[in-house]
Amino acid sequence: MRTVLFSLSIVLSITLLSCRGGKTNKADAFPENFNQLTDTAKVSYVMKNATPDSVARFICRASLGQIKDAKIESIGIATNYAYEKYAGDNLDLFGNTYDSYIANLPLADKMRIYALAGTEDPQGLGLQLGLEYLQSIRENNLKPEDVEKELQAFKKACENDPETYQRFLVGFKTVLKADKNNDMPAGIYDRFINYQ
Repeated sequence: MRTVLFSLSIVLSITLLSCRGGKTNKADAFPENFNQLTDTAKVSYVMKNATPDSVARFICRASLGQIKDAKIESIGIATNYAYEKYAGDNLDLFGNTYDSYIANLPLADKMRIYALAGTEDPQGLGLQLGLEYLQSIRENNLKPEDVEKELQAFKKACENDPETYQRFLVGFKTVLKADKNNDMPAGIYDRFINYQ
């Protein structure tokens, strides 16, 4: 009986500890008044409570306004802070996740991230997005109807900046023409090579 009680108490202790979670990814659990902190203080808090890959996703999502109670005002400041504080494998994990997360964003969100980060010349932003988009289609195995939906959403996001949308189309069509008859389904080329 004593052995059974001892075993039950161990199981209960393990259960309670696992529910508490220890130092797991708590990137979306914030203290009161979190939004009143500076961007670097927000990132510092998340770095202490989450893994580097979660920090990378947090910075991107918070910059896009996708996390309740957490907004990053300057993605450049937040990202630079993380790059300065991480080292070794943690730095690699953060950087790779950050780049991969942005690369796989829908076009409208990717445009916003690039604009917020100021990493692309505003004049060349649409062209750059267009040149990169075929790779995104390939990596995410998008079907023509998925591409159509994303292009419609992107066009809507560019309502106040039609030049960016037109530059995007120039870049996208250029890549399609250069890549034609490669490994993409013919439907992608046929449907979008003359897309308006």
